[in-house]
Amino acid sequence: MAGALRGWDGMDAPMVWFNKYLSNTWEVLALLKEARASGDIRVLCTHPRDGYPGRHHADAFECEPDGLGEEAYVAYCLDVARRHGVRLFLPGRKVLPVVRAAGRFAALGTTVLAAGDAATLALVNDKGKAYAALTKGEALVPDHAVVRDVAGFDDAWDRLHARHDRLCYKPAVSIFGLGFRIIAEGGPTGDPVHIGREGARRDVEARRRSVLLMQYLPGPERSVDCLARDGELVRCVVRRKEEGGQVIEDNPEITAAVRRLTARLRLTNLFNVQFRDADGRSYLLEINPRMSGGLPFACRSGVVLPYWALRLALGTATPDDVPHPRTGLWVPQPG
Repeated sequence: MAGALRGWDGMDAPMVWFNKYLSNTWEVLALLKEARASGDIRVLCTHPRDGYPGRHHADAFECEPDGLGEEAYVAYCLDVARRHGVRLFLPGRKVLPVVRAAGRFAALGTTVLAAGDAATLALVNDKGKAYAALTKGEALVPDHAVVRDVAGFDDAWDRLHARHDRLCYKPAVSIFGLGFRIIAEGGPTGDPVHIGREGARRDVEARRRSVLLMQYLPGPERSVDCLARDGELVRCVVRRKEEGGQVIEDNPEITAAVRRLTARLRLTNLFNVQFRDADGRSYLLEINPRMSGGLPFACRSGVVLPYWALRLALGTATPDDVPHPRTGLWVPQPG
């Protein structure tokens, strides 16, 4: 299936490819199928499971192999791009090695769509390094310390606990909040989030990797799904998380912070930024250089961000064409 493929209306339609991504990527593909016009684009989906539901929202599907190392997986991706004449590749699996090989994909006529170059992705994937790279004027970050062993934990505890009643920690490199713990004595038995100080010390020692010990932020959490082009924010959707669902907000303060971060790190395409409040101020939690798990919530605003990311990359739309999100919406949690 090499070369350009024919669109539904008889015109050549560029092929765009989503490899294995998040568990909700099938929802993104469904939204994309609704948003795209006839002949606009064609979508290739690959996934290790033959029964993956995303295949029903794509024009082409392949099972991709499991268990490949980085170089072997990049070689597989290059073969897929060649065989299917892929114009745009939105990698979700092994993103860093794919981005490092962007020149090899470009030689095939395939553009790799990521939130930045390999150095930028490596920076924002490490929360401690990302915090250190930012100034206070660019984003307010939590009071924190990067901890690598028990001695470092004890030293940081004494300093931070003198300023904050409650502390928490999480791995410097992680996704989905995996490894996040609130340090508090006497939590419920079997509680996966709360942990006592001694338990935290043992956990940090066992991890043998950097964690962030930081002030606990008790206020509302916001997740911001973003579309940018070469360091300029095009649109963002601010989602305030609440019990039972999310509110899509008009939040100029958060939008301005995201705009500064986008420019400072020269972010592009699709990414997600998370904030949480304490004492009436919003603190940066992390920057995720990928589509978020909550992106389908954001698309309920009327802006299907992946569709517009593809249109911008293909040159069939300009930033002014991208609609502004509807705000003040309550989006209930499914189920």
